[in-house]
Amino acid sequence: METRSLSRKIWIGISTPFQVNYFARLIEKLKNRFEFLITARDHDRIFSMLDAAGLNYIAVGKHGGTEMAGKLEAYADAVKQLAPIIKKEHPDLLLTERWPAAVRVAFGLKIPAWTLYYDEREYHVNRMVFPLSSKVFVPSFYEVAELRSSGVDPSRIVWFRGFHTCYLKGQDMDGNNPLQDMGYEPPIIVARPEPEFATFFQGKKRILEETISILSKMDIEKKPSILVFPRTESQAQTYQKYPVELITDALPQNPVAYADVTLGAAETMLMESFVLGKPAVSTVYWPESKPLTELHKYIPHTTDPKEAASYVLNFLGDQEREDFRRISHEIVALMENPVRKIEEEIQQFYGETRKTKKPLKRRSRFEIYMTILKLLAFRSMKTTHIMQEANLSHTNVKKELSWLENRQLIERINHNGRTYFRATSEGLSTLNDCETIKKRLF
Repeated sequence: METRSLSRKIWIGISTPFQVNYFARLIEKLKNRFEFLITARDHDRIFSMLDAAGLNYIAVGKHGGTEMAGKLEAYADAVKQLAPIIKKEHPDLLLTERWPAAVRVAFGLKIPAWTLYYDEREYHVNRMVFPLSSKVFVPSFYEVAELRSSGVDPSRIVWFRGFHTCYLKGQDMDGNNPLQDMGYEPPIIVARPEPEFATFFQGKKRILEETISILSKMDIEKKPSILVFPRTESQAQTYQKYPVELITDALPQNPVAYADVTLGAAETMLMESFVLGKPAVSTVYWPESKPLTELHKYIPHTTDPKEAASYVLNFLGDQEREDFRRISHEIVALMENPVRKIEEEIQQFYGETRKTKKPLKRRSRFEIYMTILKLLAFRSMKTTHIMQEANLSHTNVKKELSWLENRQLIERINHNGRTYFRATSEGLSTLNDCETIKKRLF
């Protein structure tokens, strides 16, 4: 790439509602040091969310619908609209989840594109985005071989532990509860239907709809407020026949933060709920992504409406919600905030900080155990990869893995004839205890 002067202007390309909340955190933190250019396509509640967040943006393109031909036409249209805008604005860098049109324009204009990987099911989109990405921020649930099949260059990966929704980790929410300000009384159940436009979504089922029907008819002492956030007009029409409240406008704050329980088929919402310590019940019925499979280890997941309603009712109890909050807090404490990773990379990109290698020193066995547990938290790894990342010899890594396995802190997994290691729930708990002690002492 040719040398270019830096204007300290960062382009944010927003193609899904999730990205509004995700990048708003970064913009708020860096707005005094950088100029931000936001382009956004017309899809779901993106524009109203940007308006509610007070963020200026340029509207570009729209969603192509469910058919591949429509998606390609929308892609071509968006490229045509974006190219003159970006050529005129001349940003230094593109940040986007995985908007193909934005990444293609950035590549053509020799602008580095940084993207976020968290769904292996979107094969066609992934193949259009990640081969052209300069950096790809990836949750540790994935193996390098899986990423290669989506076009990710392993040398461009920036790993982070945990869910992409950990952008919410450590964030204090505004004291005002927008849901109660709108007149909704607790307990509040927030529900979101299926992603009908996703390429991996095939065949609608009425699981969430029937669950909500059951909940709305239950005769309990304190009736919950059930708030449904539809994605489309057809979904709004489906749920308006039930005694629930439909929320079609964006709120200035993330509604999940003020719910008592979240329910439904919105994967990102369920992950946000878990990170915030809010009980969540999943009714997802299509093939799962690896992050969703990980999430289902910690939250109830069912495709039986009666069972889903039962889980929700159980979480309306104060003690049950507190137990869930405590457990989720212990797990999330071991995860990393991906937005902070992006911020660190931005600082290095602009020469504000430099990567430095810590001087090598002899580590205690305790430090080695903690290093291995961190590597294996939310990630399965082969022995050779553990050797490389933990900087251990083959003899030593075998000895330490055996020690940890004998104490049930890690487990051995066989997949396609290969052996992987992964931290157990006991290992995660031990790691969390050690990290807590370390913070208190140092």
